[in-house]
Amino acid sequence: MANPERPVSEYDRFGPWIDRVETEADVPRLFRPHGVDLAAARLVLKVPRNVARRDASPDMDLYDHLLVLGRDSLTVLSRRGRDLPRGAQPGAGGGYDHADIPLARIVAVRDTVNLLEGWLSIATDDGGELTMRFNGSARASVGLLTGALRAEFVRWGRGSVGRTLADAAPPGAVSLAALDAGGDLALGADLREVSAAHPDVRAWACHARARVAPGGTGMRGALRRVSHALSPMVAQGCVLAGDSVALEVLGRHEALVRGSTPVHSASRLTVALGAVDGVDAAAHPDYPDVTVIALRAGAWSAPLAVPRESAVAAILTRAAAASRT
Repeated sequence: MANPERPVSEYDRFGPWIDRVETEADVPRLFRPHGVDLAAARLVLKVPRNVARRDASPDMDLYDHLLVLGRDSLTVLSRRGRDLPRGAQPGAGGGYDHADIPLARIVAVRDTVNLLEGWLSIATDDGGELTMRFNGSARASVGLLTGALRAEFVRWGRGSVGRTLADAAPPGAVSLAALDAGGDLALGADLREVSAAHPDVRAWACHARARVAPGGTGMRGALRRVSHALSPMVAQGCVLAGDSVALEVLGRHEALVRGSTPVHSASRLTVALGAVDGVDAAAHPDYPDVTVIALRAGAWSAPLAVPRESAVAAILTRAAAASRT
């Protein structure tokens, strides 16, 4: 029987999940020299290393990141790419890197999960992007951070391009029947999860996955079309949603995926509506039935590849036309 008075070590706690840090004992030993003020922090999360439990040992630094959400900034402490030597003082010799991201500059947050491979990206209006890896089973904890950062998007107000995007959306909620019919039921579930956390979010448009044919003329074009008959390019399903604060784009880890096998990955891109200052639209260079939309916020941009005739493309291309006037 376990001794209830025995302290629980970092090694004992270790697993693939992202944990909240609420006491000094919860702070990974590598990051303790930084002196995190837990009383002043609104949310603190520790992100574990991508190492199997059976390969972990008590002398290893077991966490890659410590995320500290303060009043005006997000502090990110990141373990450098090696363990500290045995006997070294944790944090000595620069065992971790330190970044402070002003909340007023964050324009987008994206988390992507493909099987157990997860990635979180936090983008700023100067074009900077901090990206970190996490275990896909911990996506719910990542959602806590996304929600907290999303709340800060009110700092951006409502810019003219963001208003154009919102005004281009239909006045009522969009039916997701097309997703269900196309076998993209998981996207509807993702939208319901976002709406549960943010009740004002509603679907603006959606499209189910659809095959798209390559362009090209002559022998080269013919060969490409033959190869695609065996392994088609599929534009994955997507939901465009939002409220007065943020634009939500729900989809898969890649918008265009070759093959007939269903894709079960998930992606959520959350963009500050007031920070969007431009929308560009262009034809895809290889697939004429695909439009590539670029959302811009300062020096940051994100391309979205969507079927040209889809409702999602219609809203975004209208916003693109309006942003040029």
